Amino acid sequence: MEPKLKLMELVAIPVLLALLSLSNKANAYPRVPCYFVFGDSLSDNGNNNKLPTLAKVNYPPYGIDFPQGPTGRFCNGRNMHDFIAQLLGLKDNIPAFVTSKGRNIFNGVNYASGSAGIRKETGSNLTLYNYGARKFAVYGIGQIGCTPYAISMYGTNRPGCVLKLNKGATLFNNRLKPLIHQLNNNLTDAKFTYLNPSGDSALATLGHLVSNTPCCTIGGGGGELCLPHSKSCKNSSKFIFWDGAHPTEALNKIFAKNAYTSKSPFNASPLNIQQLAMW
Repeated sequence: MEPKLKLMELVAIPVLLALLSLSNKANAYPRVPCYFVFGDSLSDNGNNNKLPTLAKVNYPPYGIDFPQGPTGRFCNGRNMHDFIAQLLGLKDNIPAFVTSKGRNIFNGVNYASGSAGIRKETGSNLTLYNYGARKFAVYGIGQIGCTPYAISMYGTNRPGCVLKLNKGATLFNNRLKPLIHQLNNNLTDAKFTYLNPSGDSALATLGHLVSNTPCCTIGGGGGELCLPHSKSCKNSSKFIFWDGAHPTEALNKIFAKNAYTSKSPFNASPLNIQQLAMW
């Protein structure tokens, strides 16, 4: 068990979004030895491509701004974890589980899968602690009532979002925060932190971007994904949402920076990812 414990000595987990493994070598570059991601379509980078599911995006116009084209990322380019890996000084993007082989796992793996959930039957944060994970970044739920698909399904309330969905996200986050505090008290040799880089404060600074219209023509998947081979907007950097539910690469970059450097307790508590890596 000793080699396995050292491999996953430091880890970070976001509920619904991701898990990453971090190291305590504060002065090393890269700042962590590996980065593990668990989550849903906001983090998936190709694990669903060959699965019999509607929750996959290995077709254009997805990936039009990514060097390898459509990879299974639910975006026009890089997702938030691609940017976080870059900020941590990791040389390459974290590979999808389905493409990881041999010793590549020592650099980290992305296990995220579109439409993944958080039911007790599907996993437990502690199945990771017992394998040596010690640094966890647990992500809250963003303003899901502000997505174009939610607005088209339920209509809007002031200020242009579906209020009941945002209230549900807030309720979830408010109950998640005490759990993080409890875990830190009970597991003193590990560090858990709450992150919500896509919260109210982040979206409030993006008023100049198009927020109520997706960059692509939606209708694929369950209705919120881009139609295969459909046209997209000319300048995705001016849009918040790529499809009916997922951010553009431009917004993912902002979310990654917030998660990495935010000093606001509303977005990172008690630590941001940069501080967690140094812990």
